[in-house]
Amino acid sequence: MDWGDLATVAPTALSSIIYATIQTSFLWRIARHRLVAPVDAWRPPGATPFVSILKPVAGVDDGLADNLESFARLDYPCYEIVFGVASREDRAVPVIQAFIAAHPEVKARLCLTDPNEALNPKVAQLLELERRAEGSVLVISDANVCVRPDYLRSLLSILMRPGVGLVSSVVVGTGERTLGAVVENAQLGAFIAPGVVAAAELAGRSISVGKSMAMRRVDLARVGGFESVAHVLAEDDMLGQRFSACGFVVDLCLDPIENRNTSGSLTRMLDRHTRWAKMRRTLVPRCFAVEPLNSPLLIAWLTLLLNPTGLALEMWLFAWTLQSLGTFLALKMLRPTRSNLALVAAEPLRTLCWFFCWLNAYSNRRVAWRGNAFYIGPGTALVAADEPSSLRSPAR
Repeated sequence: MDWGDLATVAPTALSSIIYATIQTSFLWRIARHRLVAPVDAWRPPGATPFVSILKPVAGVDDGLADNLESFARLDYPCYEIVFGVASREDRAVPVIQAFIAAHPEVKARLCLTDPNEALNPKVAQLLELERRAEGSVLVISDANVCVRPDYLRSLLSILMRPGVGLVSSVVVGTGERTLGAVVENAQLGAFIAPGVVAAAELAGRSISVGKSMAMRRVDLARVGGFESVAHVLAEDDMLGQRFSACGFVVDLCLDPIENRNTSGSLTRMLDRHTRWAKMRRTLVPRCFAVEPLNSPLLIAWLTLLLNPTGLALEMWLFAWTLQSLGTFLALKMLRPTRSNLALVAAEPLRTLCWFFCWLNAYSNRRVAWRGNAFYIGPGTALVAADEPSSLRSPAR
């Protein structure tokens, strides 16, 4: 092999090793988790903690009614659901009211929150929801998630371990009906979930995912409360860092929750994941800079463009096969009862969309979220910015 062939093979080979290491770590950790005693055997060692599920809502997410229904079937004896909306005109209000009326057996109520209470609009809701909550354990749950009946016991089985202060859940996308939703759910299951698990397993860095987080109220107060992250965009990860700084263990629940994405467009997917990419760039700039090395298909594509030879094409086919296999195995582990063929087939498109978001993260620090426009600074600190209303989106 001459130097030209080596230059063609080496980048994709290196990327393939990195990718295989991350995916293998993820698959091994999930498989190992499945071998332990089932969560339905868990019972709290003392009195059962009363849990308050805080649900900040902004607009009607995909499958909102069905998502809420899953919280009426929780196999846990004592919990409440505290919904929050920033406006009585929010389109989600009738859906929430219908859920509350249909389930008098569930302790649930709807609260109006003050959007001016914090720069981060989600934290502005959480501040009011915490005040209204009665539980000793607080669970933050986004409106676009659907959960299994053992959801709370699964979270608390980890939260009640000695030293644990914060637990978040692995997220998998489900429900795809459009191309945008297919790419979105492939990104969540094939890239985000393995990355979150591998970061904890290989690097010892637990990443808190705000779609589902559990903590004790008293511990939240010790780390500064929701007020301490009211000025940042990545309130979930920054809250996890505050727990870690105070000596608490930040852990991950490997029983996945479903992020329902059914009818979203490709544009919406790109907007959302560009915002997430900008957050990652701000939080971990060095890791973000080398993120493309976790995609052998992308590296092989770039190599093929720079050096369009038969060997480069063979490396692209190898990378495509490897990454498709990794996607299939990851989704099979997270979505064992669902068809994953469309998501696997979309892997080349998902890779290009993700690379677009990665590149776009370097273009500027401006984001639009929940009808607000911001610039993000160090630690995802927020600075309000004016933004045309056409660019505003309620998507999380």
